[in-house]
Amino acid sequence: MGKIQKDKLIVFDMDGTLYKLKGGAFLDSKLNKKILENVLKFIQFKLKRSEKEARKILDDIKKEYGENISIALEEKYGLDRYDYFNYVWDIEPKSYIIKYSNLEDVLVRLTKEYKFILMSDAPKIWIENVLKELNVERFFNGNILSGEGGKRKIFGNYFSNLLKAYKLKPEKVIVVGDQENTDIVPAKKLGINTIYINKNGKSEFADINIGDFNYLELSISLIFNNK
Repeated sequence: MGKIQKDKLIVFDMDGTLYKLKGGAFLDSKLNKKILENVLKFIQFKLKRSEKEARKILDDIKKEYGENISIALEEKYGLDRYDYFNYVWDIEPKSYIIKYSNLEDVLVRLTKEYKFILMSDAPKIWIENVLKELNVERFFNGNILSGEGGKRKIFGNYFSNLLKAYKLKPEKVIVVGDQENTDIVPAKKLGINTIYINKNGKSEFADINIGDFNYLELSISLIFNNK
């Protein structure tokens, strides 16, 4: 990652935050359905199992590991997680995402005052595909944290490591995301400011709730101006 030059940092989630998913929240989205289809094919191919057997393996993994399927396949079956990412997540985003028409304009204005980091539990190959489709790669060049290693937002260790690595005070950071359990709660436990983007509900833990990306700039200004 590049050095943090500005004294205030915005940590962006990607999926559901920098764009909208077709079909709503991730678990209900067309993207999730496509990923699960690819997972089943991957298990069948790598473990030489039938479709029925692959479904049983996936069901058991989800009960024990939740959405951390790559970790489960590596720990329980010895399958390389990077093979998994490249097989399962190398998807053309265009059919699964809805772009914000003002995304680039908002990022252009924000980057004049703040430094950005993209933090996603998704693998690098999907992140790169999406940022290219959105035409915003330049805003996060060298400042991307993916979910390929042992650090994940859901574990909370990504946020604590970020503060330590850059010697940042929590009040100088804002996390922007659409998932309460992975974006908002782990950050708030460390005293980090949070903005929850979700048109269908609010978070009791977030500093500010917004239902639309158009309110992001104002929300960021309100938080930092009150610090």
